[in-house]
Amino acid sequence: MDRLFDYTSHFNRLLETSTNSTDNSGDNTTSTTETTQTEILQTTCQIYVSIYMILFILFIFLRPKFPRLYNIKQSNEKLNTPIAQESYGHLAWIFKIFQFNYDEIASQCGMDAVTTIRLLELGVKLSCVAVVNSIYLMPIYKFTGVGGSEEEGISDPVMEVSLSNLSQGSNSIYATTIAAYIFFGSAMYLIANDFSWFISLRHKFLSQRRVQNYTIYLSGLPKELQSNHAIREYFTHCFSHHDSDIVADVQLAVKIPKLEKKVGKRDKILPKLEHAINLRDVKGKIPVHRKVPNLDNPKLMLCGGEKVESIPEWMEELEELNDEIGREIDRIEELQEQRRGGDDGEDDVVKSLVLGKEGSSSNEEDDEDVEVGVSKETTPLQNTTRSSVPTSVSGTVNLLSGTITGTANLMSDTVVSGATMGATMVKSIITGSEDGAPRNAAFVSFSSVTYANLARQAVHNKEAWSCVAMEPPLPELVNWRNVGKSNHSRQGGELLSSVLTFLLCITWTVPVGFFASLGNVSRLTEVLPFLAEPVQKYDWFSALLAQLAPLILVAFVTLLPHFLLLFSKLEGLIEVESMQHHSLMSKLASFTIIQTFFISTIASTLFRSLQGIVRNPASAFRIVAEALPAQAAYLIQIIIIQNLLSMGLELLRLTPGVTDLLRRIVAKMLGHNLTEKERNETFLGLRSLDDPLEFYFGRELGQKTVLIQMVMFVYVCMSPITSYFTLFVFTALVIGFRNQFIYIYPIANDSGGKLWISFTKISIVCMIVAELILFAVILLKGALIPAFLLLPLIAASIMFDAYFKKRHFTITKFLPVGECALVDSQNEGDESLKELLKGSYLQPALKERTKGVSTNDNPTSGKSEEIDHALAIGGTGEQSRSSSGEIVDDDIFYQAVDEET
Repeated sequence: MDRLFDYTSHFNRLLETSTNSTDNSGDNTTSTTETTQTEILQTTCQIYVSIYMILFILFIFLRPKFPRLYNIKQSNEKLNTPIAQESYGHLAWIFKIFQFNYDEIASQCGMDAVTTIRLLELGVKLSCVAVVNSIYLMPIYKFTGVGGSEEEGISDPVMEVSLSNLSQGSNSIYATTIAAYIFFGSAMYLIANDFSWFISLRHKFLSQRRVQNYTIYLSGLPKELQSNHAIREYFTHCFSHHDSDIVADVQLAVKIPKLEKKVGKRDKILPKLEHAINLRDVKGKIPVHRKVPNLDNPKLMLCGGEKVESIPEWMEELEELNDEIGREIDRIEELQEQRRGGDDGEDDVVKSLVLGKEGSSSNEEDDEDVEVGVSKETTPLQNTTRSSVPTSVSGTVNLLSGTITGTANLMSDTVVSGATMGATMVKSIITGSEDGAPRNAAFVSFSSVTYANLARQAVHNKEAWSCVAMEPPLPELVNWRNVGKSNHSRQGGELLSSVLTFLLCITWTVPVGFFASLGNVSRLTEVLPFLAEPVQKYDWFSALLAQLAPLILVAFVTLLPHFLLLFSKLEGLIEVESMQHHSLMSKLASFTIIQTFFISTIASTLFRSLQGIVRNPASAFRIVAEALPAQAAYLIQIIIIQNLLSMGLELLRLTPGVTDLLRRIVAKMLGHNLTEKERNETFLGLRSLDDPLEFYFGRELGQKTVLIQMVMFVYVCMSPITSYFTLFVFTALVIGFRNQFIYIYPIANDSGGKLWISFTKISIVCMIVAELILFAVILLKGALIPAFLLLPLIAASIMFDAYFKKRHFTITKFLPVGECALVDSQNEGDESLKELLKGSYLQPALKERTKGVSTNDNPTSGKSEEIDHALAIGGTGEQSRSSSGEIVDDDIFYQAVDEET
């Protein structure tokens, strides 16, 4: 406790030193242990802006010399786009990349790319407005504030041109109010313009021939609709009683854990087999490996297994797996056909659902002779003329009052025509213990974009969470693990994710507050006393230490997306969770604003002002009002370090270049460079330049861009010099990302502009919060009239937010009916559309009955003929040794591939 009191008293003295900007000599100099805002910004620019400029200049000179590194889309046929054909000269590219319009970028680089560029350009425009405001704000703050008096003046030039320099109740604060109206009014005007632009672009995207534009995802399906045929009949009956072709494809999700395990085993064998064949064909060597030992043979277990030739062993195993997978897929498809049932029964189910009646309790059940279910008194098919099964096995179970065993026996009696399953198999399907049991979700593709939009907006069931329709992700981004999850499971996961995010936000406050406090050199020398002497002796050392806090904070915050991604995986999202997901972006943006902005600035401002408030309560408002604008320099440090440093490295592409070099070295050591495919593919997590990593727009927007925007909203009126830094940062980002999206990053995980919608919602909230902060600061400065004059602006911003939430965000979700009709008229009679939709949302494990190796661009299917040929070439025993060369043990490579798979 004594040490605590000593620490507190000493820290109070430090606060006194930092609060009083003049020493006893009255020379208006700051304490020797404190660094002024001007010095902090000067040091930041000298270090990080210089680093960025050096990296940028290197990029300018290296760009034409290494096209494979700096123009991947030109050198890679799979990624090639027309706008990436020409790289241009050393400096010409800076101007040429602005010649491509938004439509070209959207079609060739993706919606997320063009909307990100547009958001950054919005930041440039708003920064320009703020710079115009600074032309009159900075002179007013400097020449009408206390800086004109040598006795009361502020010696820091940055502080002299901020709101902190104005005295309490100064009439000059009216200029701040006027600047707020100009800036935030311009923000609302530009956001409204961007809304019109985005809606037009979004509707173009929704009218494209993409499978997700013609498909809906249905979750919470009732038992009666858990078959492909029932779903097809339902939508046919709803939209057209005669045209059965309106539904192009239906894929009811089924439980196939055993099949997925076999497919995974096959996918694990294929790369090893391909490499083994390449080793034989290219090197003339016979690869061998140790077979997994038999538990019944202790000798083989001790030696690690019997050595066998790899190609014949894996070819045989591949053929067995292909046969097993093919038979399993056939069995599952047979189950789906049996669940289809008779047409008459399906029609009754559809009528029951459309009329809003329950199948088992319908008033027409007696008259219909129980076509779709089983009555409580009788069992179906007592009339032997009926040979159809109920709508689905699951539907039958839902309508039975008996036990599962009784249901299985009933089904075995019901399936009369061509059914081959016994009661035991039916029981296992019903209980979900065997592959093929239906899930309560399906993907429905329509041949008309009109019907797809209508089905997506319609209410399909009177139950709140039954038959919920939504826009699906791209087929390759479907998270099949979560497809068909119950509503209770999803809601519980979302609640748990929110609770964990809240707890992380609380615990994250401790390290963020600690790192923020390191920006105070006095605080740092108190924690680390050995730094006191060099700080007092060398001014440059004190300035360097002032850079420590934001640098550590930026490095620490980079860990945050990984924690939040884990929490997002608890929500049961049907789209693969990645750094791109808009759910992660929303969490990350909220977290960044609360922690990096509010905790590290406002909370630290109150903490640092607490001592002065305790000594002189009457000066509390003045101290807080002056301390809050002074935090601008610290936040400018953060956005410069976080964005300019990363953008310089992004342009120079050091990480991808080094990773590709390491991959080549490792691949050469392990012999994974025998063919063009092996030389160009990602290996052991080391990515090739020909396989560029996707750009995570969600992480960029939620972690970096939103912070720049928040700093700009809050500080451009209180500390106008902030606008010059935000203008420079936004301009650098626009130039850098335009280049990267056009020449480097492929279209992957494109959200179709959903990230723009989420970001805009957050931006408007940030704008309102910034206005409230400005209102509070002006009020604390004792300028009541200028403060209350801001209330109409705040009210207008709130109404602006409410106005756009009424209809604008909804319009971005759907394509207008008139445009749908125009698209459908263009697609009329086009059979290729149906071919595109057919099977697009079929579960991956059900797509390929057989799968073969692809060596030297010549795929083989793994059939017995190819295996016999491989055995004849590779052979076994002495024949293979004499014809193909030496035997090579490649266990190290195979183990590495196993770990990667």
